[in-house]
Amino acid sequence: MNPIRPPKFRPRLAGKLGCSALTTRAYPQAYPDPMKFRALCTLLACGVGSLIAVEAPTAKAEPIPKKGFGLPERKGMDATHLDLLKVGWYYNWGDRTKLTTHAQFVPMVFSGRREPPPNRVPFLLGFNEPDHAKQANMSPAAALEKWPALVAQSQTLIAPALAGNPLKSEWLAAFLKATPKVDAIAVHWYKGADSAKFIKDLEEIHARFQKPLWVTEFAPQTTADSAEHPTKFTQAQVNTFIAETTAFMEKTPWVERYAWHHSGVGTSALFTKDGQLTETGKAYASVKK
Repeated sequence: MNPIRPPKFRPRLAGKLGCSALTTRAYPQAYPDPMKFRALCTLLACGVGSLIAVEAPTAKAEPIPKKGFGLPERKGMDATHLDLLKVGWYYNWGDRTKLTTHAQFVPMVFSGRREPPPNRVPFLLGFNEPDHAKQANMSPAAALEKWPALVAQSQTLIAPALAGNPLKSEWLAAFLKATPKVDAIAVHWYKGADSAKFIKDLEEIHARFQKPLWVTEFAPQTTADSAEHPTKFTQAQVNTFIAETTAFMEKTPWVERYAWHHSGVGTSALFTKDGQLTETGKAYASVKK
């Protein structure tokens, strides 16, 4: 004769079952000890339902590294360059990318002539240097008119990145006076290889606006200045600048992202003409969170 087995419990009923139907008289062979059986029955009737309802904790997604790169994708740079620099994110001054890469793409609405991404995105960079005639070239009023469309298509929206100093900019003051939705302030910085000056400027910008910073372009020299004076700063100066500024940004919670600007030539360039890392590129690639 097969031994009598206890009934199978359905998880959805476990919390509602009582012990009246489960007696030692009904199942003497399966549970010879009445006290143990009653204890088990009580546990199942009163506790299992709530235990089953608890979901297993889900693993948290790894945060995107702060270190990024402004990738000239239209000039032929691709995922290989991102891999060499070991960055966690990139942008290309446009609202879409053709690359397949581990790095997160952050779109930008370059100017008022461009449309926001068709689908809502986690992060969106606002207009690029609207205070510069050769860049977005927009008045604060024109930018504000277009801004609601950017708000609608983004979760986190970064303010227009100025060519000038945000602290002295009449453009940014006029724009922010209208209190548009802005989740972070963008910073472009090209003032030499003085890391103390860089850090002081970021601290003052943060103190003024009380918002996180995205340093979307920084290097000792602009592309134009690098072309004219490629050896203005020594490799040792640039390496020290990279080490000190990135160490500050990595440890500072209100600096959310940063991206070096590749100057093409000189000691601010990250790559050689054939796509290999320069000494500056190697220094930037070695930065770890």
